[in-house]
Amino acid sequence: MNKKLLFIFFIVLSVLSTNRLYASHLMGGEITWECLKSGANTGSYIFTLKVYRDCNGITVSTFAQTITVWGHPSVTSITADFISQQDVSPSCDPINSGNSQYSCLNGDLGAVEEYIFQSQPVQLPGIPTANGWHFTWDNCCRNAAIVNMASSQEGFTLRATMYPYTDPITGIQQPADPCFDSSPNFKEQPKTILCTGFPFSYNHNASDPELDNLVYDWAYPLDNDVLNGPIFNPLPAGTAGANPSELAFAAPYTVNSPLPGAPQLDPNTGEISYDANTSGFFVTCVRVQAYKCGQLVAEVFREVQVVLMNCPPMPGTGALNNPPSIDKPFVDPLTSLPSYETTVYAGTLVNFNITGTDNDQYPGPIQQELTMEVSGGQFSDNFVNTNSCNNPPCATFSNGSGTTPPFSSPGIVNGIFEWQTSCDHINAILGCGATTSTFTFLIKVHDDFCPAFGITIATITINVVPPIPDLRCISVLENGSIELNWQYAPGAPATNEPYYVYRKSPDLSSFVLIDSVFFPSTSYIDNNASINGNTSSYEYYLATDQSCGISTGQQQSDTLKSILLTTLTNSSKTISNLSWNKNHDPLISTSDSIYKILVQRDNITSQVILDSTYKLSSVYNAKFVLPICNYDPIFQVKVDDNSGCSSKSSFSSVNLKDTISPNSPQITNVSVNNDNKSVISWQNVVGADMYVVYFTDNDGSQITLDTVNTTSYTYNLSNAENIFETFKVRALDSCENASDYSLEHNSIHLNKDLDECLQTLTLNWNDYINWVGGVSYYEIIIKETSPSGTLQNFVFSLPNSTSFIFDEAIDKYNYEVVVKAYNFDSSFTATSNKLTITPNLSKQPDYNYIQYASVNLDGNVDILCKVDKTAVVDYYSVRRSINNQNNFIEIDRIPFNAQDDIFYTDITALSSETSYDYVIIPVDTCGVNVATGSVFDTANGTTSLDTSIATTIFLKTEINSENDLSFFGSDEYINSINFNEYSKWLGNVEKYELYRSVNRQSFSQLPIYTFDRTNNDSEPLKYIDIVSDFGENGNGRFCYYIKAYEGKNNPYGATDNGSYSNISCISQTPIIYLPNSFTPNRDEHNEIFIPITYFVSEDGYLFSIFDRNGNLIFETNDPKKGWDGSYDGNLVQNGVYIYVMKYINGVGSLINKTGAINLIK
Repeated sequence: MNKKLLFIFFIVLSVLSTNRLYASHLMGGEITWECLKSGANTGSYIFTLKVYRDCNGITVSTFAQTITVWGHPSVTSITADFISQQDVSPSCDPINSGNSQYSCLNGDLGAVEEYIFQSQPVQLPGIPTANGWHFTWDNCCRNAAIVNMASSQEGFTLRATMYPYTDPITGIQQPADPCFDSSPNFKEQPKTILCTGFPFSYNHNASDPELDNLVYDWAYPLDNDVLNGPIFNPLPAGTAGANPSELAFAAPYTVNSPLPGAPQLDPNTGEISYDANTSGFFVTCVRVQAYKCGQLVAEVFREVQVVLMNCPPMPGTGALNNPPSIDKPFVDPLTSLPSYETTVYAGTLVNFNITGTDNDQYPGPIQQELTMEVSGGQFSDNFVNTNSCNNPPCATFSNGSGTTPPFSSPGIVNGIFEWQTSCDHINAILGCGATTSTFTFLIKVHDDFCPAFGITIATITINVVPPIPDLRCISVLENGSIELNWQYAPGAPATNEPYYVYRKSPDLSSFVLIDSVFFPSTSYIDNNASINGNTSSYEYYLATDQSCGISTGQQQSDTLKSILLTTLTNSSKTISNLSWNKNHDPLISTSDSIYKILVQRDNITSQVILDSTYKLSSVYNAKFVLPICNYDPIFQVKVDDNSGCSSKSSFSSVNLKDTISPNSPQITNVSVNNDNKSVISWQNVVGADMYVVYFTDNDGSQITLDTVNTTSYTYNLSNAENIFETFKVRALDSCENASDYSLEHNSIHLNKDLDECLQTLTLNWNDYINWVGGVSYYEIIIKETSPSGTLQNFVFSLPNSTSFIFDEAIDKYNYEVVVKAYNFDSSFTATSNKLTITPNLSKQPDYNYIQYASVNLDGNVDILCKVDKTAVVDYYSVRRSINNQNNFIEIDRIPFNAQDDIFYTDITALSSETSYDYVIIPVDTCGVNVATGSVFDTANGTTSLDTSIATTIFLKTEINSENDLSFFGSDEYINSINFNEYSKWLGNVEKYELYRSVNRQSFSQLPIYTFDRTNNDSEPLKYIDIVSDFGENGNGRFCYYIKAYEGKNNPYGATDNGSYSNISCISQTPIIYLPNSFTPNRDEHNEIFIPITYFVSEDGYLFSIFDRNGNLIFETNDPKKGWDGSYDGNLVQNGVYIYVMKYINGVGSLINKTGAINLIK
């Protein structure tokens, strides 16, 4: 039948039957079965059909599917019901990778969907033929994108085969009903979308519940031309009787090389490795054969279409997306290289960490999200319950924080594997004679790159072999006998076979059989009189001919060597050096790596743990208990095993003597107490029972003072009030061992020097010596008590000095002074002797207050200062500075004769040019300036508010300031007055009054303006005087002065005099206007020729008219009088006349003004 007719037939068949699935773009699948061994349907089979399709094609029908049965006498088909469908395309990160995610929802070419169908429990009565019963499912068609087949869109047939099995013990073939065997099943989903450019390893991870031996190889994919005959007979296409046909591969691809990159298939583990750089769709078919006791009992085929694609590069770098790497948890015993495979004895706990890493990063940088998945038939169903698998104990897996796979994390993902093996994991228990079972576990790590993961799959292979006797511990008993301890593998059956005990003595070159023991014994004591484990080391191992119920030929346990402990002492017999050998080199895997050192002081006390170490040696320092000065400790070393037993060394004893002197004491301080006695203190010394205190005399002689059992000593014969004293200390123990002398330490002797002239107290003291790190600083503590009992404390710190000047001492006050030394971290302090001082000093002024500084009428500055007439003062120094320049110079000295006040007039002051600061300083008989306060408080005897300074008021005036005129208008005439603040009265300034004089007249009796400093102390000290109204009748001369008034809060009372500023005078500019003609014709218009004047005075005023001949025809001294054009009562002739005008301006200068006037009648 040709392909076209066959296709038409399938279409017709699809109309007639609803349990047949027809779809193009099929990519693979498999058929497996499970033998039910418990429950209501025990002995029945459940068949599972899985189908994978390309999502770019037609969807798969979800109607029940038919699995065809070949070769069975009564069962010809099995119905498989639809269970599920899911998109198994890679789930990735399209945002950060910058590429789209393949999805069945979008119908993307390369996206894959999995369909699962499953039968109800079915029976298969009878025994399979030698060729087996075949189970098939077929369909049309494959997708057109396949590149490794001779033709695309061929048919599609999945198959599996069940073979007969003969019991090796009875020799009888076993019926298939009830069932006894499950087929291999695949624990790993097929990988269909992969990137080219990287080596890749993959494993379908087939598992067999009955631990049948599995063998992997490549197989031909089949066409769906299954109507060529009554028997299932796959042969190459075109071969007679082929039913169905094996599909041919297109060169260079073959059945054993269906992928680019030289694919390799490991027949034992099923791992497929290749390095492909060619993209495309590739059909692959893997066959897994199950062998029970060397007989082929089942084979299943998994067909998978692999999509290899040229993935886009990483965003930002343009580099290929690298797959993650997975570390290898084991070490190959032959090459010492990391490996994914290991062999363990049944009963071994296999646990390891395994890590996947990926250094690729998206822009940001953002690490790729790595996901770890695991699969394998021996894994627990939920990766937690060790009984939830076909052959418990089951393997578990998590991320260490309770999360089971799959789990993810950025950049690095870590998993923890744990599996307790047992004899149940040996297939030899089925009676097949083999002694090894191989278990594979797939650890898969993939990133989230789109459209295809970077993926790495590691196949972990664990070979479980029967255990040999597990010798764990070897111990030396007190009498020299040697005890052995061992364990049996979990699940080990009872046996009557003996365990043989072998020993090798140090004088022999080979082992000798010394005894045998039987199950379930787990210990043995070798008490042969010829051995002594306390003097020699012996080696032992156990051997057996049977393990896990299997005859294996003689197997040997690990060889353990008894631990021989050697103890030696140093020359002083205060230290014991311990050394010993390992019981196995290296220590067995179940052994702790830490040795515990035990000691027993004598035959009465019990053992205690002295120390722990990883080393094979230790040092023991003797510990003596009063009154014993020597003893014989007994030592032993042990190392624990996780089974609960311990390997213990021989016993060893040594005599130790107390010849160790205590450490030298460290003196913490030598201080002087309130009785002026030296007190020595030191730190306690471990092992010291008493201390000897020594005094060093002036000539260096050492005098023993006393022996004490405390850590301080008071020297009752001390003279620390007058000198510093030096001491040493020595430690003694009860065995009369003495330490070296401590370093010398001395007391601090403090002395004084009171300078009555300088009125200073100078303190001096000796340096404190021999602290480690030296003295950090000294602290001077001064307690002051006034005559009335008021207390005040002063504390000063000096880092590098043994002298200090206190210049705040007050006459008749009492002072108590001590000095403290501090070490580098202030943990130790030493205190000096105490000085008590009451100074008898010259009386200093209690106050010194300038009551006022004022400018007098002569422009000089008068100063009145209130002084303390009871003080001892030689003279008062008058000093002056330009205001705010602080450049005081002495301008005079005023002798002091116990007067109440000092009055002084500064005749050199230029008060009309600047303001001055004045200070009046008392100078005592020693020529020292005396600092005082200005107010004396009789209640507590103190002074405060040093205000013996005064600042004069400087007044400045300015006419017609452009800045100020901008506020009043250009037609006004103004005088601007500015002055500074007076400083400084105790009562502050209450107010300033501004007085004015106009036209050289006397000053006004009342101020023209008052500055209220009590209620408005922020008002600017400036006044604008509008003088326009004084222009017509005045000469333009204005003078001003300020008077300051003190407030009422002065304890001495406000001064009555106040403070005056300088007098500042200014003259407004005179203004004169003269017409150039007039008409004295008696028409009452322009009849008089008269000057129009402003700010012109009649003093010195003269206005004259001359004719052209120089004859005077008019003259007047009155600015208000003009010429009427007449002479001697008669009008003069028309013509030009000359006028002469004389006047005195505001500053007193005579001004002449001459011009011509035209007279017209």
